[in-house]
Amino acid sequence: MDIPAGSYLDFEPLGVLCLVTSARSKGVPVDYRDVESIDPEYANNLQWLLDHEIDNLGLELTFSIESDAFGAATMVELIEGGSQIPVTDQNKKQYVQLVTEMRMTQAIGAQINSFLDGIYEMIPHPLVSLFDEYELELLISGLPDINVDDWKANTEYSSGYDKDTAVIQWFWELVYCFDRKELATLLQFATGSSRVPLGGFCNLVGATGLCKFTISRIEYTPNKLPAASTCFNLLKLPEYPTKEILRERLQLALTCETGLLDIT
Repeated sequence: MDIPAGSYLDFEPLGVLCLVTSARSKGVPVDYRDVESIDPEYANNLQWLLDHEIDNLGLELTFSIESDAFGAATMVELIEGGSQIPVTDQNKKQYVQLVTEMRMTQAIGAQINSFLDGIYEMIPHPLVSLFDEYELELLISGLPDINVDDWKANTEYSSGYDKDTAVIQWFWELVYCFDRKELATLLQFATGSSRVPLGGFCNLVGATGLCKFTISRIEYTPNKLPAASTCFNLLKLPEYPTKEILRERLQLALTCETGLLDIT
């Protein structure tokens, strides 16, 4: 398995900086699942390492990663002597955490420090810790003007849904009634950013390039909340039996920090 360091700010850089800033201001470490915001395939590789026994697979991983700096590949040791320390089932959790810290903090340290300097000029350090990464992005970029007609016109449906499905019609009826803050919150949880791209929703970008907002059907069970794969602008919406249940579940999801977030 090849796990190179790659590039670090090729997807939603403001969102990444807000996430890392929020974690640092609270004094908590970044989580390996946060890597999904810049590289979902890399995050899946890390998840695979944690989920499987690796001692007898011959992966030849060590506590070092390859970094591409200005086109030149260099080897970076995660700990002293890391290039000589193999990754095993016993120490793989430490490896995953060190890789995460490298990708999410050390590798973009200069950008983070500049970002923090600007933030702390406007907001005292103790107050920054009160915001999560989503609130911090909204604070910086402000509430966007979201054209629901454009959003709806550039939405695709999958797994059995189409524009005429009852729950889809209810969904858009509810969204048309949202205020600006609720619209921004929905967009942020479903796509990872509250900002509408230049040119409108037809230019929405995901982890692999242009990627339209998509609503996918998932099985309904009582009390199940909507979920999302933000790297693919994918809203996973249970087929609720009534509009009122949809309203309740969607509103609850929007008030929960991770209500719509599903790392898969």
